[in-house]
Amino acid sequence: MRVLEPQHFSKRPDKASKDNTVKIKPISMLVIWFIVFGIFASAGIYFVALQQIKPIDSTNSSATLPEPAIIEPKATTLKQFTGNEFRDLFRTMFYPNTDTLSADFSITGDTDLDQRIRTVAEARGYLPTSIPVSAIVRIENEPRLGLDDLLQPLAADSYRSLRDNARRAGFPISSTSAYRSPEAQRDLFMARLLASVGSLEQLRISDDTAIEQTLSLAAPPGYSRHHTGYTIDLWCEDGSTAFLLSSCYQWISADNYKNAKEYGWIPSYPEGTELQGPEPEPWEYVWVGDAVRG
Repeated sequence: MRVLEPQHFSKRPDKASKDNTVKIKPISMLVIWFIVFGIFASAGIYFVALQQIKPIDSTNSSATLPEPAIIEPKATTLKQFTGNEFRDLFRTMFYPNTDTLSADFSITGDTDLDQRIRTVAEARGYLPTSIPVSAIVRIENEPRLGLDDLLQPLAADSYRSLRDNARRAGFPISSTSAYRSPEAQRDLFMARLLASVGSLEQLRISDDTAIEQTLSLAAPPGYSRHHTGYTIDLWCEDGSTAFLLSSCYQWISADNYKNAKEYGWIPSYPEGTELQGPEPEPWEYVWVGDAVRG
């Protein structure tokens, strides 16, 4: 990179020849040095004085210099939430490294059917979600994860801490799903929808029963919290047949999900919640960071 000199020094004069040298008498030289010294001394005093000045409110004639700021320690109290408050907390979150997914992301390939599904979904409480805009990270040492083994960096660090501390405490938590692309969600949703209704042709002439049944179990593409990279499904390696019945669930959900909140996680779809989308999902958790602390 070319270094630009200050403009004042951009043109350097040639050395003066002996013929052009201006001779200065000793007494004049002494006066010049005295003046130069005075200028530098004054500038130094002015600079030191500036360092001692603190801004005050000019609109208040009685204002005094502010006291040094006192930095309070980070609060460690965990907030208590009802089911609806867990839901509302997620809805107020702004997640870094995400952007809103297009609202017209295809579900069935039929515009009218897609709009019908979205209308029913939003009436149940589903909200359009967002997707990562740059790279997210892979979660290692998770044999149950397939292609959806990615999380946002903040969520990944917190999940590893949650998992490792749970295992040390004797609760063998693992994960079965993390980031899920809209395309993967579409495949999952359509498989369940078609298993319920048979075909799109049948769906066009039927009521919304099959749609409602599918939406109680799965989000349509564009509405899954897994799209953000801040959501994870949990499993317990204790021989249980369902996470709800496991020792890991008892550990993570005790005392208003205290052990989840310690690491910045809350239940994604808890019990006792109205209009949240699917039925309660005890295995799904979403990262909200310090928003759980008072």
